[in-house]
Amino acid sequence: MAPLDKHSLLLIIDERDDPAVARFIEVVDCTTRAEMISDPCTWTEAEKEAWDRGDWREFSTLRGYSQSEISDFAEYLELAEKLDHKYGENYSASISYLVQEHNGSLGL
Repeated sequence: MAPLDKHSLLLIIDERDDPAVARFIEVVDCTTRAEMISDPCTWTEAEKEAWDRGDWREFSTLRGYSQSEISDFAEYLELAEKLDHKYGENYSASISYLVQEHNGSLGL
């Protein structure tokens, strides 16, 4: 994946100057790079059960993510909720898309 250049993302000045947005961009980049793509057909029963319960922490642990990676994802979820509340619904999804498009993880 390409290195992230935060300054090349198309953000308005208020967003660019918001420390929570800057941190969210870093966390999106970090979690995207750590993502382990898998086919649910290959998941163990424990992984399927954790997924079905919505227990993302247990699921992530079972999938082999480190505690640091799990903490990064927890921060991603917290910041996404905060930023969606501040800037509007789906704001975090749009920023995530921009970051992933930039770092090449979308495969576009």
